[in-house]
This record gives sequence, C-alpha cells and structure tokens, in this order.
Amino acid sequence: MRVRWLLCILALGLAGCLPQPAPSGTRAGPAEAEAGPDRAQLWWVPVQPYRDAGSRFLLETMVYRPAGPGPFPLVTINHGVPGDKRRLRATEPAYQTAAHWWIAHGYAVAVPLRRGIGRSQGEFAESTDNCDAADFARVAFVAAADIKGVARYLETEPFIIPNRTIVVGQSVGGFAGLAVAADPPPGVVGIVDFAGGIGGYGDGTICGGADGLIEAARQLGLRAKLPTLWLYAANDQWFGPVARPMFDAYRAGSKLPVTFVALPPFSYDGHATLYRADSDVWGSAVAAFLATLR
Repeated sequence: MRVRWLLCILALGLAGCLPQPAPSGTRAGPAEAEAGPDRAQLWWVPVQPYRDAGSRFLLETMVYRPAGPGPFPLVTINHGVPGDKRRLRATEPAYQTAAHWWIAHGYAVAVPLRRGIGRSQGEFAESTDNCDAADFARVAFVAAADIKGVARYLETEPFIIPNRTIVVGQSVGGFAGLAVAADPPPGVVGIVDFAGGIGGYGDGTICGGADGLIEAARQLGLRAKLPTLWLYAANDQWFGPVARPMFDAYRAGSKLPVTFVALPPFSYDGHATLYRADSDVWGSAVAAFLATLR
C-alpha cells in the first residue's frame, strides 16, 4: 500500500503527484487483462454512497480468481484507513497474501478501495467528527455502503455464485463489516472482522475514550442479522485493549452466532496481522468459521 506514497516522495515530493480519481468517462467493469497465477485484474466497480441514491462513484478494485470459469463464491477484503490522511490517495489495493489463501480455498476475491481513497472516485467520507457512539456508527454505515455496493455488483457477474459472499474487513473495514451485518444485502452470509475499530490513535487509546466505540458495537449487535467472527492479535496497538469489551457488548445484543478468536502477537503491532502475517496465523480459525456457514 506504500508504493505510490514512496515513489511520490522519492521522485517529486508530495505536492501534486498523488494519483487522481478515475475520470468521469471511465466505464464500470474490468479495466486491464488478468495477470499472474491468481488472475489479478483491475476493475472499476460502481457504488451508491450511504443515504444518497442519486449519486454513483467508481471504486478502484482488484479482483482475483481461481483457475477455471467458476462460478466461485465471493470474498471482499476491506481495508482500514491510514492514520495520516495525506496518504489516502497514495493507497493501493493490498492484501495479496490474504487473497491468495481465499483463492486456494476456491473463492474469488475483490479488494476495493472506498470512496476518496486511492483512485476511487468521490470524497473521503469516513472521518470522525464527534468521537461518540453515533459518530462511530455513522462511519461504519458509510463504509458499509461501499462494501455492499461492491458485493452487489460483482454478484451479477457470471463467474460469481450470488448467494455465498463473505465480507472480510480489517480495522475500519472490520468494524464496517458489523454494519454490513446489521443491514446485509441478500447474498452476504457471514462477516470476518480482523482488528475492527474506529477512532484509534495507534497507542491503545480511542478518540473520545473507549466507551463510545463499545456503545457503537452494542448498537450494531442489536441489529445483527449475520454470524460474525472477530479476530484480534494480542499485541494490537490500535484496538487490542478494547477488543473484548467491544465483543462482549456486541454479543450481548446479538441473537446470531458471534465468535472471538485471540490471535498470537505479531511483529511489533498485531493490528497488521491480516495484511502482513502469513495466513497460517489465522487460516484455521477462518476455515472453522466458514464450515459453520455451509
């Protein structure tokens, strides 16, 4: 995810060199030929933003597929947000190692960048202004609208099975997955939340204190309509201290299966487990969850 950012600094300095959103004439669908053993292919995926059915934006999305024509069940892997918001446009689709695990298990994978991030159209809309439960829930539903839009669009493709989609998210993307579970589109059957949370500073503290995030989790649990799997590394520097309280609050309101898995410490910050650790760290827990959905 740092490639554009580093090239920008080394070549020209930051100003004026960040990638620009897709121009207005860009068409939805695949934009490049497939490449590599996992059939990586750039797509532009149209979505409608939260509570704005009259607008349409294209999201930069990397799609991967197993060999063969399919159809395959779909997984969407959804990113967090960099602490330095100047890096939003420098972000690239990542999670190649995680995507490979899913592909090896027979899934097609989509890794979208939400609005205002990378080359995706629109303005970034996931900032927290008030640091309270309502604000955290709002951000989750804003991000969830983009996530759901990607699932809906790709489920219409002939290589996708339309009713077996798994939403995976990391950090803000993980917490947004809980908002997907609160108001899921028909084809999504389960949520995998890696290190989910909103408003973290990277030092174990939360914007406005932990209570607002815990309350937002409780509210989402009351609305839960899908089973969820929560995975947090022991040394998560962003949301580790609040992970169990969030989970307990969510589970108290949810009437559907909710599972928490404590992952071992990873590197200097377990918050990066999904996109930096080998899948051996989390693969067995995810496989066990998938088996419950069949």
